[in-house]
Amino acid sequence: MFKNDGVIHVLENPEAELGVGDISSMDVDLKPDTVRQKFKKFVKEYKYSAEGGDGHFGTLKYRDQFMRNCEKGLYKLEINLNDFTHDDGEVLAHALWQKPTEFVPLCEEALVQLYKELCAKDESEKAPHIQLQFKVDIDLESTFGTRKPTMIRELIADRVEELVVIQGIVTSAKKSRHKARKLFLKCSNCENVKEININYGFCSAHIPASCEGNKLAAQLDRCPPGPFQIVGERCEFIDEQTLKLQELPEHVPIGEMPRSVDLCVNEHMVDIATPGTRLTCIGIYVATEQAAGNSMNSRGRGTNTVKYSYIQALGVETASGGNAELKVSSEEEEKFETMAKDPKIREKIWKSIAPAIKSSPKDCIDDVKKAVACLLFGGSRKLLADGTRMRGDINVLMLGDPGTAKSQFLKFAEKAAPVAVYTSGKGSSAAGLTAAITKDQNGFSLEGGAMVLADGGIVCIDEFDKMDPKDRVAIHEAMEQQTISIAKAGITTMLNTRCSVLAAANPRFGTYDDLASTSEQMDFETTILSRFDMMFLVRDVRDPERDYNLAKHLVGLHKGEVLHETSAEIPIAELRKYLSYCRSRCEPRITNEASEILANHYISIRKSMKEEKEAGRDNGIPITVRQLEAIVRMSESMAKMELKDDVELDHVEEALRLFTVSTLDSANKDRAALGEHLSPEDADSLRQAEEQIRRRVARGSRISKMQLESWLVSAGGVEDRLARRAINTLVRQGELIEKSGMTLQRAN
Repeated sequence: MFKNDGVIHVLENPEAELGVGDISSMDVDLKPDTVRQKFKKFVKEYKYSAEGGDGHFGTLKYRDQFMRNCEKGLYKLEINLNDFTHDDGEVLAHALWQKPTEFVPLCEEALVQLYKELCAKDESEKAPHIQLQFKVDIDLESTFGTRKPTMIRELIADRVEELVVIQGIVTSAKKSRHKARKLFLKCSNCENVKEININYGFCSAHIPASCEGNKLAAQLDRCPPGPFQIVGERCEFIDEQTLKLQELPEHVPIGEMPRSVDLCVNEHMVDIATPGTRLTCIGIYVATEQAAGNSMNSRGRGTNTVKYSYIQALGVETASGGNAELKVSSEEEEKFETMAKDPKIREKIWKSIAPAIKSSPKDCIDDVKKAVACLLFGGSRKLLADGTRMRGDINVLMLGDPGTAKSQFLKFAEKAAPVAVYTSGKGSSAAGLTAAITKDQNGFSLEGGAMVLADGGIVCIDEFDKMDPKDRVAIHEAMEQQTISIAKAGITTMLNTRCSVLAAANPRFGTYDDLASTSEQMDFETTILSRFDMMFLVRDVRDPERDYNLAKHLVGLHKGEVLHETSAEIPIAELRKYLSYCRSRCEPRITNEASEILANHYISIRKSMKEEKEAGRDNGIPITVRQLEAIVRMSESMAKMELKDDVELDHVEEALRLFTVSTLDSANKDRAALGEHLSPEDADSLRQAEEQIRRRVARGSRISKMQLESWLVSAGGVEDRLARRAINTLVRQGELIEKSGMTLQRAN
């Protein structure tokens, strides 16, 4: 394609990827006037091709949209490039895909002419500038008839100055600026007037170095060099903003750094996206001489051959509510509606959660699968009349021994959720999880962290116990209020973190100790524990029958012989679409009968916890009103699995059972460690062991914990389990103080 004497020549056939019909190989000459006429004809005459959707057959689609927008003062027109069909439309579409820089300004000029014909009240009215925006239908599985998005890492030199469609997530949004679209220049000597039109994007205006206004006049005094001055009040400006678009987490290959590209948006596309927003953009891949906001002075050095590349946006479509919803066809909708009516749909969903993980009656793996299913579907968000927002996302914590498939649950949840971010506690900081303030040549900007990027989905945090306590405090607000408040470097704002948290952690000493209390082994603050809806103690139970079945299952997995056992009731791709469909279509609410049962159960739990605390058996796991809200959210998620608008009694009963076997059982594990259910002989031996420790360790002195335990067993004749329990009891009572390095010190 080249331009000569005002005629644009289209030489090549479009590729099948372009999504337009076939064009003959003959040269197509499109003069600027021809382009304007063809585009005006398309806007005025194009009708809906079929009944349904956003219009009816026979309605003038773009003509009506154009007139409605102009009446409202929105001087823009959004056109779907897939609507360019048949003859002239195909030629225009091919030219727009291959050379948009040449054709888009001509189409915008045609819109100005169309405004004068259809909307102007009189001929003297000045037509405003009208922005032309594009959109395109996306199909990830097809490359013909619809446009397949281009990965950010596929933007190579061959795509420069072409129209591309990319998808990504906004990680940084700079503040909008005002760019001159038309400069008005005036000569300081002869008052000659000159207008300069400036293109979109990061490009500068060339101001003439000399004035030609008085050449025709036979004057001796010519205008001096550089006589032009800008008349600011007569210039025209538009809003412009720079977004940093990063690859979607699911598109980044393992071991690769996520790549990003700058996105330049203007006019009606400014301020429609914040960090964490997922969007689809159609724009021109531009390589320019200067970077964003910087002018490269190449005087005396020749032209800089290394260009700065960015996307000049011609259309931006954000996911609804900042979330990424999967597109569901009408056939799939009918299938999902039929699935929801199946009385065993919940059991099928639970069996489809991580089917490769083997469960047994002596562990809680089945209940963990149900909890992960509840987390994926989520409860219902509420916006109260006073503006208060109540979260509907469910947070789950798995605390347990190594080798109990905690990380496998996290990996499965990451694949099953439409939006998911996986991170590890040791490699994550507070800024990496929430948000960071970065500084560049233009000032400070805001970049979203993992929880901001996962808005509308889930965050999987492995090794949660390895995080720095200061970093865990940073996510308190993100987990409950689901916002991140920033007040740094003159930036005061709030970002959305409407996501669920699935965390996995190990006990303080690596493995779970049956003789120590749960509160001692949880190296977490009460403030963070109260924000988890369910907490599971995943223990490695040493049982011969369970170990044999587990070993047989694992060996079969490696040999590929247990495919029938690991095949899910619902495939993961179908489950992913089904839960996305349920989350977008259903917002269940609890009924009066179910709410009464919940209230009574909560009162009984609080009463029993009060009695435990008064008896000196505080377990460190709080039971607050947040736990009541947790049961409500779990009930709503189970109703959402069946696409029901009302939470029924069986949903509440199952939610109460799940809460009991998770959080309440974790709180009640301490009773055995606190001396309950001991025989009289064991209780007497325990008291004798405590007295021996007091005689052995003087006040203020130190002793190794392992050495003290060995002495009790060998010299004192105390059993191993009672020796450890006696030491833990004195530590809990404060008589022994646990120091670093497994050292104990007797209190003064």
